[in-house]
Amino acid sequence: MKLSLSNGIFSEYSLADNIAAVRRLGFENLEFNMKCVEEEDEEAVYPAKKHIESHGLNCLTLHSATLPVKNENEIAKALYYVKVSADFAHKLLAPVMVVHSNVSRELPENLRRKFLGQIFDELTPYAKRLGLKLALENLSHPARSFGKSTAEIDEILSIIGGDMGVTLDFCHAETTGQTLRLLEKYRDRLLNVHVSNRAHGAFVSETPQLKVFLNKLDEYGYHGPLTLELSSKCTNKEILKTKATIEKILSSKN
Repeated sequence: MKLSLSNGIFSEYSLADNIAAVRRLGFENLEFNMKCVEEEDEEAVYPAKKHIESHGLNCLTLHSATLPVKNENEIAKALYYVKVSADFAHKLLAPVMVVHSNVSRELPENLRRKFLGQIFDELTPYAKRLGLKLALENLSHPARSFGKSTAEIDEILSIIGGDMGVTLDFCHAETTGQTLRLLEKYRDRLLNVHVSNRAHGAFVSETPQLKVFLNKLDEYGYHGPLTLELSSKCTNKEILKTKATIEKILSSKN
C-alpha cells in the first residue's frame, strides 16, 4: 500500500505552503483536494502542478469538487465542477479521481435516479477519454449527498453502471457501522482508501478497529493508495503520529 496525505487538511494555507507542508511531513504521495484552489477553473492547475513537481511529490489521487444537486437547475454547475476536477487530475497525472454521488440525499428516488443519470452519463465518458478512473466514496450520516451505506451505493452503481471504482473511507464507514461490510462487498472495485479516526481525527495509538481494517486490506491484496484524510484541527504532531501508527501496523505484516 502507498501511504499518502490529503492536502485538504491545509486548505486554509496558500497553495505553495499547502503542498510544501505535505512534503515537510515526510510524505512522498498526496491526494490533491479541489477545495485547496481558490477558483475551480482550467488555469488554476498550472501553479498546483508546478508546486507538486518542485517538491517531488506523486499525485496518486484527486478529490473532485462536489455539489449535492437539489434541483435540475444545479446539474450544469455540478458537471462543471467535476469536469474541471477531471482536467486537474489528468494534468496532475493522478490516475484516480474521488467522486461523490453529487445528488442531495433529500431528493425523492425518481429525481435522484434521474439526476444521477444526467451527471454520470456525461462525466463517465469524459473521464474515460482522459484515461482517468473514477472512485465513488462512501459518505457519513452528516453528508448532504446520497451514498452512505451499501444499499445507497448499490443504488448509485446500478444507475451509473460500468466499471466505477470505489474509495472506501474508514472514518465514514465506522460512523455508519458498515466498515467490513463495505470492504467485503466492494473490494474488487477498490481504487483508494481514506483513513482517519472518528470525525477525521488523528490516531495517537493503534486501535483494534484500525488494525483489523488494515489487516483485511492486506489479506485482500490491496496495493493502492492509503490516504490520510484528516481534519484541519489536527496538529502536525498528530499527523506524524497517525502516519507512524499506520506504518507500524503495515510493517508488522511484512
